[in-house]
Amino acid sequence: MLQKVFKILIHPLLIYAVIAVLECIPHESHLGEKVYHEMPKVGDNFQIAGDLEVYYFNGKGKYSYTTPDCYFGFGNPSWGAKYEDGGIKTIDAEIANQIPFLGKMCGEKTKVDFVKSTATKEKIYSTSFLLDYFSGVSHIISYFILSLSILYNFRLRKDKYWITFIAIFIGGGILEFVQEFFIIGRSASIEDQVSNCLGAIVAMMLFWILLKTKVFNKMM
Repeated sequence: MLQKVFKILIHPLLIYAVIAVLECIPHESHLGEKVYHEMPKVGDNFQIAGDLEVYYFNGKGKYSYTTPDCYFGFGNPSWGAKYEDGGIKTIDAEIANQIPFLGKMCGEKTKVDFVKSTATKEKIYSTSFLLDYFSGVSHIISYFILSLSILYNFRLRKDKYWITFIAIFIGGGILEFVQEFFIIGRSASIEDQVSNCLGAIVAMMLFWILLKTKVFNKMM
């Protein structure tokens, strides 16, 4: 009985279904819902209406966040947080263009007098924050697990590695397509697809190494 339950739990279709549910969670975002026709305040993160780049305002000028890791590295809340809750303020281009550009937030030579975010832990560790920040890591881990499941179920086939990689590539691609066209607040990402394939490659390397061990072969 336990063996049957175990086989069901490690079945590739079940694992893929769990990944699909997690990847298709709608991502609530308040960015651009309200455009402010005023200068940002000192310490504000802001975005220009119609532009995806996010800036930090220190009172003298603006600094750009180079990557999501750079943005979250300063303790900022989710992209989807409202400005009133410490999120990003959207201002019109006419005002934003008057603010001089001073550099990058995470540049090696950049020194910024940063005002720490006042976002609460509840806001920081929201679903949107997890979707924003742990996307790359979660893709690698989840597709690593899925790949091991596929490899185990096709362990007797010589082409198991090709089957695994193709399945991950197509399966991941399908979910990226679904996110782009059918899920609110989610979009397709080449980076996510690369992370999927990376997870598969790591799993294949590990499985290949384990097959060389006598203990693992006896378990198989």
